[in-house]
This record gives sequence, C-alpha cells and structure tokens, in this order.
Amino acid sequence: MMNSVFIQRCIKKNKEAFQKTSFFDIIIYGDIMYCKKCKNVINDNEYYCPYCGYSNKHNDIEPKKEKITIKKCFVNFFINFFNASGVATRLEFWVINTIYVITTLILYIFKLNMINFIFNAIFFIPLICLSIRRYHDINKSGIFAILGCYFKTSYVISLFTTNEKAKIIILITAIIALLLELILLSFPSDENSKWNPDNGYLD
Repeated sequence: MMNSVFIQRCIKKNKEAFQKTSFFDIIIYGDIMYCKKCKNVINDNEYYCPYCGYSNKHNDIEPKKEKITIKKCFVNFFINFFNASGVATRLEFWVINTIYVITTLILYIFKLNMINFIFNAIFFIPLICLSIRRYHDINKSGIFAILGCYFKTSYVISLFTTNEKAKIIILITAIIALLLELILLSFPSDENSKWNPDNGYLD
C-alpha cells in the first residue's frame, strides 16, 4: 500500500512530473526520479534520459568509471591509431610518448637516420591523433596539436639538414613548441569536456 507521505513528497518535489506519473510507475520504480528537462520518469541507474537524451548528472547518477592501466594505454592507442575523436588520459599520452622519445633517441644516437625517418613517418599521424584526443580530454580544441605537429616535422627535417646553424634554429624552435605542448597536456582531465560526456576514465 502506498505511503501518503511519499506521494506528498513526490508532489512537492515536482508537481508537474507527478501528474504525468502513473501508479504503475511508482510501484515499479519506488523512489521516483524524473528527467529535469522532459519531466518523464527515468530509472535511477540511467545517466541519460531515454526520452530526450538529457544528461541528468545533477541527480547524482555517476557513470561507471574504469581505471586506466598501462596495458589499456597501448590497447587504446592502437585501436585509435588514426582516430582523432574522443579523449586520451594523461597516462595514455605519457606512456606512448615516452616510448616514442626513447626509441627516437636510440635511433638518433646510432645515426640510423633512414630508420628514424621511417619510424617517425609511420607514427606521425597516430601521435598527432593522440595529442588531439589529449586536448579533448582537457576540454580544448585539437587545433593546439599543431604544436606537436611542428615539433615532429622540424625534428625530421633536422635529420637531413646539413647546415649546422639552420639545424640549431630548427631544433630550438621545435623544443619551444614541444615545451608549450607538454605544459598544456600536463593538465588533468576535465570532467566537463564536451568530447567526453560519459567521463568514463579516471585520470
């Protein structure tokens, strides 16, 4: 039997929503939750309203979050090899780029310029896509990835530049661009990022 206090509370909380609610809904859902936008009854485990798609985040419904791991970083990177949409966490960005930098330095030290060029050519676009996803994660446009693009392009050009002064200038400007990008990408994930409405990963 329905509690009159419960009914009064429902009416007080949202009179318009209660008027649209049947007794069947109350029996099934118990402590009823309404979509703030369309006023329809929704399940307490529904993050988005099935009627209008509105995010009911203010109802304290938290989406299931998955903790990112080293293994998951590599899986995400290769699954999204040429994908610039979505987001990438700090851990994913740093793990992949650390491997990239170490490999590049080893090839540079041993003067394996052609292999270095091929390696950079293969991973050029995927690493730019990774940077774009990382910018999305901090709620910034992927256009900022032009900094990393400039660094990688300048580095490859410097491998085949014979003029030492020109090489130094190219490397200095490339390092400045790299530092600017690293500063930006050191920020934590933005839970309000429009590119990650589910906020599915812990950063």
